[in-house]
Amino acid sequence: MKEQEVNELLKALKAQTKAQMEQTAAINRLAESNEALVAVIYQSMVENEGDDGVMPQTYLSGKPRG
Repeated sequence: MKEQEVNELLKALKAQTKAQMEQTAAINRLAESNEALVAVIYQSMVENEGDDGVMPQTYLSGKPRG
């Protein structure tokens, strides 16, 4: 391999490494936001639980079923 080819390969590998690190950071942010969303959904379900420990039967709009 010529020195120029080696330098181009190293440059490409550095760019790939940078892109992978940025992708990893984005994936971690997504995972954290998903975790926060699940916590909010869970908390809202716990708050809406009836006195008897059973979830009230409602549609997604909040209208009661039946």
